[in-house]
Order: sequence, then structure tokens, then C-alpha cells
Amino acid sequence: MHLHRTLGGSCGVQAKRFTDRGTGVMWSKWLLAVRKFLDDERFRQSRSVRRGIFVGLGVVLYIILIGTVVPPRYDFHVGQTSPVTIRSPITAVDTVKTQENRQAAMDKVSKQYAQSTTVLTQALDQVDKLFQTAVQVVSDSSLSTSQRVQQLQAAAPKKLSPSTVQALVGLDPQQIGILQNTAEDIVKNLLGAPFYKESMQQANLLVESQLLNYNLDRVSRLIVQDAVVSVLQPNMVYKADATEALRQQAAAAVPDVYIHQGDVIVSKNGVVTNAVISELKDVGLYGNHPHYSILFGFAIFMVLAIGLLRVYIEHRSRRRRLDNLMVGILGLVMTLMAVLIWLTKDVINAGGPASVAYLMPIAMGGMLVTVLMDASLGVVTSCYLSLLFGAAMGYNYWFAIIATVTSLVGAYSVERVTHRGTFMRAGFLVSLMNIVVVLAMELLQPEGQVDAHETLLYLGLGALNGLVSAILTMGVLPFFENAFGLLTPIRLLELSNPSNPLLKKLLMEAPGTYHHSLIVGNLAEAAAEIVGADPLLCRVGAYYHDVGKMRRPMFFVENQMTKENPHDKIAPSLSHLIITSHVTDGLEMLEKAGLPKPIRDICATHHGTTILWYFYNKAREQDKNGSVKVDDFRYPGPRPRTRENAILMICDAVEAAVRSMAKPTPGRVEGVIRKIIRDRLQDGQLDECDLTLQDLDVMVGAFMKTLKGIYHSRIEYPDLDKIRKETAK
Repeated sequence: MHLHRTLGGSCGVQAKRFTDRGTGVMWSKWLLAVRKFLDDERFRQSRSVRRGIFVGLGVVLYIILIGTVVPPRYDFHVGQTSPVTIRSPITAVDTVKTQENRQAAMDKVSKQYAQSTTVLTQALDQVDKLFQTAVQVVSDSSLSTSQRVQQLQAAAPKKLSPSTVQALVGLDPQQIGILQNTAEDIVKNLLGAPFYKESMQQANLLVESQLLNYNLDRVSRLIVQDAVVSVLQPNMVYKADATEALRQQAAAAVPDVYIHQGDVIVSKNGVVTNAVISELKDVGLYGNHPHYSILFGFAIFMVLAIGLLRVYIEHRSRRRRLDNLMVGILGLVMTLMAVLIWLTKDVINAGGPASVAYLMPIAMGGMLVTVLMDASLGVVTSCYLSLLFGAAMGYNYWFAIIATVTSLVGAYSVERVTHRGTFMRAGFLVSLMNIVVVLAMELLQPEGQVDAHETLLYLGLGALNGLVSAILTMGVLPFFENAFGLLTPIRLLELSNPSNPLLKKLLMEAPGTYHHSLIVGNLAEAAAEIVGADPLLCRVGAYYHDVGKMRRPMFFVENQMTKENPHDKIAPSLSHLIITSHVTDGLEMLEKAGLPKPIRDICATHHGTTILWYFYNKAREQDKNGSVKVDDFRYPGPRPRTRENAILMICDAVEAAVRSMAKPTPGRVEGVIRKIIRDRLQDGQLDECDLTLQDLDVMVGAFMKTLKGIYHSRIEYPDLDKIRKETAK
């Protein structure tokens, strides 16, 4: 029985270990499959996936934060007693009082008119036409009286009476000319001055008063009066737009009447009046129906926010463009911060102290985005999150200001991370800035409203806020690094440690390649600093770019300790296959070791699609049929697509070429460097990256400075044995 129990226990332990091992293998396979999916270029560059990420981010943020911006509602009636004291949650305009003041100002504005010269011109034309036609028909003896009347009637103004036409026909041309001059003078006098619509009602009286200045008989007076009245029109045109503009200008000059945040709208047990209901409507606290306007308005706000964020991301420079994975990670950071904002507001709504808002680690969002991506995006994210935080805290201007200032300080403080202590330094800076801003806020309060106890509480919470932000950032950062294979400065520093298993193995199995990688790292870092690329990524990428040579180290000249070269015994095509396979072998090793994609991209592109000229020439010499093609001796690629990848390609070739030189004088070294760059340009290896010709030119200087410290001339030490022998003699 004892043996049975022992065997049973051993079998149970082994079965449990087997199960745990199987679970671990399954988890590793699943994680590897997810990592491959996230690294897939089709996922990272898909436009539909990108649109889905932005839409999903907007929906998630809306769902999380909508509860923080919707205020309570009250359905009161006039005369009802309020069971609670209601204060305004925001500062809003008192629409009723403001509109009353503006309407009073608008009513004081008089109507605006403009005098039209066209009316006078048209009236004179009609007068001239009437009297000139009268002269013509009177002078024509072939016309009968009825024909004269008919022709004159056709040329006369519509308002001219038939009796006036009859009277004109009976006059001679000289009399008609006198009447024409008189009519024109009166028209000029009346329409040369402002003549309003109301003046038309007194047109006859106005013409009669003008006729007093002329010595005319009764019939002539009646003819002139009727002729002038028939052509008169108001020349003062009402300008509705100008009048309305002045009214609006007068209204705009009237200041708004505000209901300030914290103002008591109605006290407990106070009577609800029309004014109370109006103020409740203004601050959005009235009614029992859902806040459709707030729901819709916040949706518009989120659409604008996400839309502007997308526009900013899409219009960044090519080398700082975010792929879908990084956009998704940005969305996760913003979602995490939205959850923290919601929790903070939920604690306050549940009866917690309002001062808990000062403890909200809003700076964590900007710090995370800066470390994971870059400082410019961290600044934009900080502004977005600060606006959302201010909206959640009742559209409080001060909270938005505090959040913006501290987030920006946090983002800029971690722009260059050299070790984990950088986060604590950033945390202390955020704490200090919180104290300064909170103190400034309290000093800006009116005298008598500053509570010393509350001020000390806010200062203490603000100081603690920075430390909490730094600690949470350090705690959350490894999750993003490991879950998504991100390459942060901290991760790069860890990978640059010589004790890394892959680097230790490279040193032991391919020491020549290891030292070659160190020199390439120095060259790449110097070049990256001068052209604005990532120096740390270039250095670390150089350490790992040739790890594939560990599989067959003796086939690479830097690892050959003797003059015997194994390539002399095999065909050039096989040599080409062995040499180029170090790229694919390296990618396999790096992927198995879990190194991030940027490092693997450097390994994949450090030779691009360049040609192995040595083995091509060797194959061409051995080929008697002329069937050797130069493209058969190219590396598989791809070509570099980023500055860092291109820099590594050039540095790798430069180091190998300079190391092989017999007498590396500065002039010869510079000539070799420029030839390598020229060859890469002509071969199209740099077509897909954004290095400029100016960048390539300044890189030459950086290479020369670095190579001087490596391949400098040394003095020839004397033979010690020879000196000893000569001294003994």
C-alpha cells in the first residue's frame, strides 16, 4: 500500500507537471501567434483596420466618459418647494436676463437707409421722354388730335392722367419746353434730397410748394404737378442688412449675464419661480427626460476629438508615422486614462470628497505615450486627456489647467529616458508643478475665501499625485513592452547589456562578428545623432544585426583565425547561399528570442538587395556558358525603409571595407566611404527611406571622426629582446 501511494503520488506530480508544461506550451504558441499577427504588415498598414481602431476608440471613450459629463435633472413646477439646495455645476449664461438686455439695446437702433441716384435718373428720363414726345407730336401737322393724344399717351408715365395728356397736346412747342424745364427742376429738387416712402403721401403738397417759385398759369401748374407726381419714387432704400448688423452690433456690445459655477439657484425649502426654472434650464439641470443635447453634444465632441487626433497622426512626418499597432496602443493608453477619470468622478458622486480629483494621476497618460512613442504625441495626448478630465469634473477650468500643466511637465520629463530613475525624477517634477499650480490657484481666490486647511490638503494631494503618476507609469510600462513587443528606451538599454544571452553566445561562437557589431554600433550611433535618427536604436540594432552568423561562423572572414577559407572549396552559388542565409538565420534567432520588430527589421534590411560581387565574379570566371546572372547573387532584402535601417546598412559596409584596407589613411578612408554611399544610391538601396543627400554628406564626417578613434596610427614598439642583448654586450 505504501508503494502504491508513492507511485500514485509520483504519477500525480508528473501528470501535473506535464499538464502545466502543456499549458505553458499552448500559451507560448498562442502568444507567438498573436505576436505574428500584430507584426504582420497587412495588419499594421491596413486602412480598414486603421479606421476601425479610431471608430472603436471614439465609441469606447464615449461610453466610459458620458456618465461623467451628464448632470442630474430636476422636474420642478412654479410654486413648488425645492427639497435640496441646488448650485450651478458650471458657469453658464443667464439667457433670460441676457436676452432682455440685448433686446432693449436692439430696439434703440434706428432703421438704416441709403439714397439711390438711380431714382432721380429714371425720373428725369421719364420727364424728358414725356415732354419731348409732346413736342414731336405737336410739331407734326400730319397727325390728327386723336393720333397725337394716342402717341403721347404711349410715351407718358402710367400714373399721368388723360386730362394732362389732352392739355399737353393743345400747347405749342415753346410752352412745352418751359414746362419741361420746370418739371425737371422740381424733380431735381425733390429727388436730389432724401425722399422716403412716407413722403409719397405728401407728393402733391411738396410739388405745389415747389411751384410757388415759378410764374405759371393754372393749367401749366396742373400739367407740371401731374407730370412730376407721376414720376416720383422714394429714393431712400431701406437697408435691412445694415439695420440688422447695427442691431446685432448693439446686442453684441451688451455683456452676458452669467450664472457662475457654485452659485445657488434655489436654496433648500426655497420656492421655485420662473426665474429659478429658467436658470435650471440654462445650466442643464431641468427636466425629467434624458439629456439628449448633452448626449448628442458629447458625441460630436468625441467625433471632433478623434477626428482631429487622426488628422494629426496622419499628417506627421513619414519617419514618425504611426502604424496600426501603435495607433491601437495609443487608444489603449487613452482608454486606461478614461477609466481612471471615470473612477475618480464615481468616487466623488458616491459621496467621496471632491479633493480626490487632485490625486488623479492624469500625467501618466502623457508620460506613457512619450516613452512608448514620442514627446510630440505625448503633448497632444496630454491636452486631450486634460480637456476630458476638466469636462468630467464639471467643466472645471482649474482642473483642466492643472491637468494640462502637470501632464506637459510629465511628458517632457521622460522625453529622454536613460534609466528607471528618470521616472522618479519626472514624478518629483510633476509633484513640484502641482504644488506651484495649486498654490497659484488658491492665491487667485478672492480675499476671505481661502481656507488654509483645504489649501494644505490640496497641496499635499498634488505632491502625492506626481509620485503616483511615476509609480503607475513604471508599473504599466512593462505590460506594453512585453504584450506588444514594443521597443522603449528602457527596453533598448536592457537589450544593450552585454550579459544578454544572445550577445554572450555571439561573443563566444563568433567573436569577430561580435567586435564588428560593436564598431558598427559606434558608427551608427554617431551617424544617427547627426541626422536626427534614434541613436540608441541604431546602436542596439547593430549589436544584433549579424547574430545569424553564429550558425556558420567560420564562413565569415572576421571569424577565420587562419588563412584557410572554406569558400575556396565550394561553388560560388553555395557560398552565396551560405552568406545570404545569415540574414534569415538571424531573423529566426531574434524572433525566437522575442526581440522587438524594429531590431528584426534592422537585421532583415542591413544588406538590402545588394550584390555579392566577389562570388558573382568568381562564378562568372568559372562559367563557360555565360549563364550566370547578377541578380542571382543578390541578398533577399527587403531594402531599408527607415533612417535607422539605412544607417545600419551603410555602417555595416563602411566598417567591413575600412577594416579590409591595408593602409587606412584619412583620404583613402573618406574615398571608400563616399564610394559605398554612392554605390548604394545608384543601386536603389536607399530609395525607400527618407535620408537626404545632405544627411548622407554629414554622415561621412561622423564616420571619419569615429573611425579615427578606432583605426588610428600607432607607434612601432622596439624589440625588447634585441635591446636586452645590446645592453648586455
